[in-house]
Amino acid sequence: MIKKISIIGAVLLVLAAIILYSQQGQVYNLLNKSDEENVTYTQSQTVELPMEKVRTLNPVTSKDSDTYQISKLIFESLFTLDEHLSLTNQLASSYNYSGDKTSVTIHIKRDAYFSNGSNLTGDDVKYSIDNYIAAATSGNTIYSSYVGNIKSVSVEKNDRYSVVVRFKDKSDVSMENFLFPIISERSYGKNTAYKVVSTDFIPVGSGPYAVESYNDISKLNLVANSYYNGTKPKNTLSFTVLPEKEDVIPLLEVNNISLGFLEDLSRDTLVSDKKISSKNFLANDVEVLGFNFAREAVTEKKVRQALAYAVDVKKLNESAYYKKGVLSDTIYFPGYLGTENTGDNYPYNLKKSAVLLTSAGYVDRDDNGYLEDRNEKELSLTILVNGADISRKIVAEDLKASLDKLSISSHIVYAADGEDFNNKLRQKDYDLFIGGIHINETYDLRNLLHSGYGNLIGYSNKKADKLLDKLKSGISQEQKMETVEGLKDILVNEVPYYPIVYKTYGALKAESLNGDEASYMFNNFYGNAQNWYCKYAQVKTEDLEVVDSATGEQETEVQ
Repeated sequence: MIKKISIIGAVLLVLAAIILYSQQGQVYNLLNKSDEENVTYTQSQTVELPMEKVRTLNPVTSKDSDTYQISKLIFESLFTLDEHLSLTNQLASSYNYSGDKTSVTIHIKRDAYFSNGSNLTGDDVKYSIDNYIAAATSGNTIYSSYVGNIKSVSVEKNDRYSVVVRFKDKSDVSMENFLFPIISERSYGKNTAYKVVSTDFIPVGSGPYAVESYNDISKLNLVANSYYNGTKPKNTLSFTVLPEKEDVIPLLEVNNISLGFLEDLSRDTLVSDKKISSKNFLANDVEVLGFNFAREAVTEKKVRQALAYAVDVKKLNESAYYKKGVLSDTIYFPGYLGTENTGDNYPYNLKKSAVLLTSAGYVDRDDNGYLEDRNEKELSLTILVNGADISRKIVAEDLKASLDKLSISSHIVYAADGEDFNNKLRQKDYDLFIGGIHINETYDLRNLLHSGYGNLIGYSNKKADKLLDKLKSGISQEQKMETVEGLKDILVNEVPYYPIVYKTYGALKAESLNGDEASYMFNNFYGNAQNWYCKYAQVKTEDLEVVDSATGEQETEVQ
């Protein structure tokens, strides 16, 4: 009997729950609709982007990184670089060298127009080069090295779309030097371009975008250049001037800015737990272990190879570089010109280090716990590092720990800051250094490796010298690849610099940004900007009938 009553009671409870649900269940379902039912999306062709205040938008005289990147949207160059830093034509249709390589004739596309409607001709190319040269004389341009070997330029008499460029030295005639923006004389009025440094200068170029409006302290709006000879963009790029790069993070989270770029390796810690995604892409900054060839101990190749094996780059990429580094076979850009990046050629292995050191004649001859050479001179190494750079400091201290295990006497010299570090580098009172190299997009490494260019470490290899010169002597793409492969073989074997990691930059994206599937490049952040658009979520609102459980009366609430 008791069991029967219990069953009846349970049934009544279930019936009561069903009645209650019938009164309030509809409200519950409405309040908990799926995101797909409650959210609609609106699409916008205006992409909000950040920039810092720049001194001028004149590409000839500006040294601001934002002007450099934005100029890629407004201007075109004779040539540009692809994702492997291989040369591709832009304004140039073709080029041909003279027989002795002392000059080159560059033929310009005839259907290129500036955003003011004027046709781009050889006169504009000549005007551009002359002004970059003039600006270089006073050190007032970032393109000094690009035009440094140009002797003169002239427009062909019978063809206003062809220019002849004459060189001072035929060992530096590659078209990678012609990456600077081509400007229009007409847009500068009576002023010469190399003298214009005003903050309110409005640039006029032949690129996909034109300036619609500009206020140097608040906003820059770019719209499609109606005279552009390629596919015209449908979107508007609206740059907001921010005091600091990091100020972009809270604006990204609320979709007021769609995309920002940060170089800081710890950038993920700044955006953790925020609705911001990050995409890493290769920078032109390589972290290295470098050697002073004026010091006897490290002139021996086997010693340099042994020290390379003593650097645990995989561990250091995690502990010192926040997993933001890419392992590289040499200091050349990974995959440069389409060559294979074989990664770390000296993976951490203290046994191999010890074998190489023994082969080089270093053993503990007096049983004092440290290695000596055949003349019983102790192997003692000085490691120079910028003590203010935490990542490099970690690398130096980790390397010293490995040297201790190898019975190598060593000590670290901590420079106070970057300036002190560079001063100590020039004084050459070190055996090894941990540092970083920022490399120009043209990747002419002669100032780092060529014995005739006074390279800082004193490295000398005649075969490498010839290949470095050949690479910039106006050879074909296939010959360039072969030359780079030959150089990489030398650099891997001789280890003048051991690449620790290639750094990456981060593209930080708000949820709203779409159409950015293509890769970003360190020398062209906005290369895919014409495909970008924004998609914003909007939550539906509707009147819901809600039952007041206390009174049973109905009242209206907007969800």
